[in-house]
Amino acid sequence: MRLTLALSMWLAFAGGAFSAQSSPDAGVKSEKVTKTSLSPKFKSLADDTLDAVERLWGETEMSDQVFEPAKLKAERLRQKLRRAAISNDEKKASDAIGKYLGQIRLCRVTRTIAAAHQECLQNEREARTAALRLLGRETIEVPAGK
Repeated sequence: MRLTLALSMWLAFAGGAFSAQSSPDAGVKSEKVTKTSLSPKFKSLADDTLDAVERLWGETEMSDQVFEPAKLKAERLRQKLRRAAISNDEKKASDAIGKYLGQIRLCRVTRTIAAAHQECLQNEREARTAALRLLGRETIEVPAGK
């Protein structure tokens, strides 16, 4: 049990560190809206992946028996998405969805630490907004309860 928790925390923090390293100037960029160029095949896979991640978000309060299968499905789709990304826009969208997935996993681990969990939830909302924006779905609202 402790090993699983320790491993989950390490993976979540490592994933966050790697995603932060991939875009060191992400906080410095302006908020201008740019049109992304995504192939129809990639867009379809990205939508499926984002849907799986959104379902995972809904399972964060559930037991491991419910959460883990949803997490594995989202991770499999994320890997397919990463391999399918060809253009820079597609790679950015894939990375944004991956960051959102990582934040959900991290928030599940930190949910027992109130201060860390609130900050994590804010980072999760920002990661979701970035992923939606890159997929051209910026009009979708944050799920209820977040």
